[in-house]
Amino acid sequence: MSEKLDLLIQEKEAELSPIRSRMEELRLQFVNDTTKFAAKWYGETAKQYVTKNPETTLKLSREKLFQMKAKVNNLVQNAEKITKNPLSDPKVWWHLAPRKHDTSSLYDQLGDDKVGNKFPAIVDKAVRRALGELGTVLEQFGYRVTTAGALEGYYPEYWFEYPEGPDSPARPFFPHLLEWSEDMQYTIQKYSGQFKKAIVLFNEIEKLKEEKKKRQALELWDSA
Repeated sequence: MSEKLDLLIQEKEAELSPIRSRMEELRLQFVNDTTKFAAKWYGETAKQYVTKNPETTLKLSREKLFQMKAKVNNLVQNAEKITKNPLSDPKVWWHLAPRKHDTSSLYDQLGDDKVGNKFPAIVDKAVRRALGELGTVLEQFGYRVTTAGALEGYYPEYWFEYPEGPDSPARPFFPHLLEWSEDMQYTIQKYSGQFKKAIVLFNEIEKLKEEKKKRQALELWDSA
């Protein structure tokens, strides 16, 4: 009987393997999509803060503005490295660290263009961590933004999060309304579809493995 279970497990695992490989391809595509989005976003958002806070901007010397623009351009040029870091976390991507109790809607995109989109939080948080790096530049040049939790209460905009709870160190995080690019949305929808197939198979495999353990335990008992 255990041999039959082993065969079923092998068949299910063989079915799951290419799905996980496809999910990794989609993860890499999402990193690429987000890199392009972030590179454009850094420049556009910096310009928005410069224009909507004229009092702050006009107080800066041309040299300071040159330095600020250089730092923003540095973010643009290093967008791939910046986005890769949070989007390489195994906790973000199910296929890198499968969990059997995750809901099948984990990567669903809710809402629409009329009521606003709500992107899957597990990925959206990683994207916001990458974008939050702009906050350190805005903060440095006096744009009333803080990325440091210790300064909470002194600034009107808090660009940080406590990833491991209030006692953990704060890290940069973009907190405002955010609309992903169409490419990002398309890729995560593809990933979500693969995830729904994968988690069904994974749960079936885990159930078979658990059944195998129970039978082995019973056989051991009966042979004692």
